[in-house]
Amino acid sequence: MRRIVLLVTLCASMGLLGQTPDTGADDSAREIALLKRTVADQERRLATLERTVRSLQTTSITSTRTVRPSWRNAEGWAAVKLGMSRDQVVEILGEPKSTDIVIDRQTLNYKEAADPVGNVVIIDDRVAEVSSPRFQIFVTPPK
Repeated sequence: MRRIVLLVTLCASMGLLGQTPDTGADDSAREIALLKRTVADQERRLATLERTVRSLQTTSITSTRTVRPSWRNAEGWAAVKLGMSRDQVVEILGEPKSTDIVIDRQTLNYKEAADPVGNVVIIDDRVAEVSSPRFQIFVTPPK
């Protein structure tokens, strides 16, 4: 008799006798549906974030092209380093107001009206000297 009671109890707890509904399948189906909704929501959020990142990258590239240091501020002069090419200097400071050329030596002169701001000496297409008295910048090669 004890075996029958034990067997009936075991079967009832496992839902084999049909007396208790099997909610395990319903719970699994609900969990799967919830997971599918969560994945779909995450995919939408990821797509939105990717669009935002692409937009910011485009804006960043555009803004770095338009905002450059120039010969009118100390940051522009500080960005010019020995050994740079003439093109690099012009990209940083802008076109000079005048250029003095003697054989392989160029002096790029930057000035406002008649007031000199500074100059860059280029020898063999490489910066050899930078000076801007207005911003107290003097860079010459070591001797």
